[in-house]
Parts: sequence; structure tokens; C-alpha cells
Amino acid sequence: MTALKKVITQDGEPVVHFDLDAIEAEAVEEPFVFRLGGEVFQMAAPEDADWQVTDQMSETNAGLRSFVRDLLGDEDYERFAKHRLSNKQITALLDACNKHYGTSPGKSAASGRSSRSTRRR
Repeated sequence: MTALKKVITQDGEPVVHFDLDAIEAEAVEEPFVFRLGGEVFQMAAPEDADWQVTDQMSETNAGLRSFVRDLLGDEDYERFAKHRLSNKQITALLDACNKHYGTSPGKSAASGRSSRSTRRR
């Protein structure tokens, strides 16, 4: 395989066609906040989860724990993990989080908001 040619600007910087750093810097809507056992937690949008953590969900039993830890952050996860939750409760929590952010599992916000004419019936 041949090396790709780098295109350099007049300032000596490489030409950038897509800036992932700009996506991270975009303003995020109101965070999803929930209560469990009298404690309040804040959960990030599932679509903002680290891709490596998301990939683990299909490969290991610990994938869901890693996913929830990524969404809550380490400190909130430690408090959250002390509570006993059923599968029904964790599913309801993730469903509510997805609904709040306008996403659905495995889909981006844009695809979650598609028009009626493009949805399956």
C-alpha cells in the first residue's frame, strides 16, 4: 500500500476535512438527571459513549457495566453500582435516557428523529 500524500496549507498546517474536536465542543442540551434510592445522578447521552465501550457491549457480559460507567462517569457510577437494579429497571433507565436525548439504541439523534415517511410501518 502506498503512503497517502499530505496536503499542506500556506501556513504549513495539514488540510483538515473533518474536525472531530469541533463535534465534542458542540453545546449539549439539558443533561438527563434521574433519582435512585434518594440519590441524584446525571447521565450523558448514549450516543456520546466511547466507541470502544459500545463495542464491548456485544462482546462481553461486562459490556453493560462499562457502558453505564461511561455514561455516568466514575464517581457517579461508584454510587450507582451500590444500588440493586433489575434488568427491567436498567432497561427503563436507558430507555428514558434515550428518549430524553431523542435517540434510540444504536442510532444517532438524527436517525431517531426521522420523518414519518421514512420510518418503517
